[in-house]
Amino acid sequence: MRNFFYAIIRFLFNLVTYTWLGMQVAGEEHIPEKGAFIVASNHASYFDPPLIGTAMRHHLIHFMAKEELFHNPLMGWFLRYVGTFPVHRGRVDRKALVEALRVLKQGCVLGIFPEGTSRDQGKLGKFHEGMAAIAIRAQVPVLPTAVINSRHLPHKQGPVRVVFGEPVLPPVLSRQDKEKERDIIHQFSEDIRSRILDLINQHGGENMS
Repeated sequence: MRNFFYAIIRFLFNLVTYTWLGMQVAGEEHIPEKGAFIVASNHASYFDPPLIGTAMRHHLIHFMAKEELFHNPLMGWFLRYVGTFPVHRGRVDRKALVEALRVLKQGCVLGIFPEGTSRDQGKLGKFHEGMAAIAIRAQVPVLPTAVINSRHLPHKQGPVRVVFGEPVLPPVLSRQDKEKERDIIHQFSEDIRSRILDLINQHGGENMS
C-alpha cells in the first residue's frame, strides 16, 4: 500500500515538474545505479527538493530538511512519509547525523543542501562542512547537483533544469591530528562547491560568481 501511495505522489510531482514547469534534466548518466551516495545541491527555493527528487527517477532521496518544517503536523507527516528527516541548524545535531549515516549504511541515497538554507540573492552561499564530513565518514561518493532557475518559482524566469555532475569519491582519513582532519574536510567541501558552481555556470544559471 505504501508503494502505491508513493507512486501516486511521484506521479503528481512529475506532472508539476515536467509538465507544468517543463523541467529539463542533464547528466543522468552520472547517477550511480546502485549503492549509497550523497546528492549535494545548491538551494535557491522550496521547489528544489521535489525538482531533484523527480529528476532522479530511479531512487528515493532521503533529504535532510530544517527542523522548522516539521512543526506543522501535516507537513511533518508528509515529509517523513517521503523519507525526509529533520536537522537542527546552527549546531551539531547528533541525532540527524546518526540518521544520515543509517540511511547510507542501508545503501540508500542521502540528499543534503550544504548551504543550509535556501538563498534568495542569486549567489551560491558558503557551504557548511557537515556534508563533506558525512561523506568521508561513510566513505560514499558525492553527486554534485545543480538546480537552475528555481529561485523565482512558481514564476519561471528561464528554463528550469536539474544537472547532475560526475560523482566524487571522498578522501580516506588516516590517523592524523584533528587540525589535518579539519583541513581535509574543508578542502573536500570546497571541491564539491566548486563543481556545483561550474555546473550552474555551464548550464545557464544566474551569475553565481
